[in-house]
Amino acid sequence: MILVDKELREYGEDIFVRGYDEKNINAVSYDVTIHSIITDESEVDSYILDPNETIFIKTKEMIHVPDDLLGRIGEKNSKMRLGLQVSGPHYFPGHKTFMFLRVRNISPNRIKIENGEKIAQIFFEKLSDVPDKTYPMQEGASFNYEEKYRGIAGYKDEYNKKIIRIENAKEELEEKESKIYANIMTLMGIFVSIFSLIMVNFTNLTKRNMDIKFLAGINISLAIVIVLFLGLILIFLNKSKNRKFLIGYFILLLALIIGMFFVLY
Repeated sequence: MILVDKELREYGEDIFVRGYDEKNINAVSYDVTIHSIITDESEVDSYILDPNETIFIKTKEMIHVPDDLLGRIGEKNSKMRLGLQVSGPHYFPGHKTFMFLRVRNISPNRIKIENGEKIAQIFFEKLSDVPDKTYPMQEGASFNYEEKYRGIAGYKDEYNKKIIRIENAKEELEEKESKIYANIMTLMGIFVSIFSLIMVNFTNLTKRNMDIKFLAGINISLAIVIVLFLGLILIFLNKSKNRKFLIGYFILLLALIIGMFFVLY
């Protein structure tokens, strides 16, 4: 059962330890207002959110949820239509804290938020009974009595492990993407070299230029280029570690270079 306006007035300052204003009571909710915006450096009174930017705000109100109630954060229609997405946790029985809400700008415009602005609303739901363990009694209740923003608080070690895994996955994906692009560029170089090889031979044959030494030099030089491109793909980009392949590759490259030397000299 969700509390209505007259019930919210009855609870009044029993719920709102600080910042209570009866004018903020709606039919079935209470409007919460911005006290400050949390940046990397400090807390500020106003802030301009860029498109897709996310930031946390601290509310003017400090709540102390009675043992028979549950608090739920809800968006305000006016803010949603402006392009602000506001979200917050459920506040369990016994939870005493300022509210720290996440605000994201999902519009294509820059949006200013400031101290004293109604940013969201909170609904209070009557429970069927008082729980055996209220929020302060729970293990890991890291966000009780949160007067200053604690970030990820007692979950730091656990969250850092997850963040590292995500960063590693991102690095692996970026590495694969770079390999794909490099492979494509190298293959294009091989195709160009082969095409050049064909055109050089075709041009000389049509002109009846049968200088064997000249043709051999051109063909060997282009073959060296193709082999170098293949080595770039297989060894340096895809990091092939097959010992027999590596030995064969370097023998072939050395043979072509020696052949080129004999042709030229």
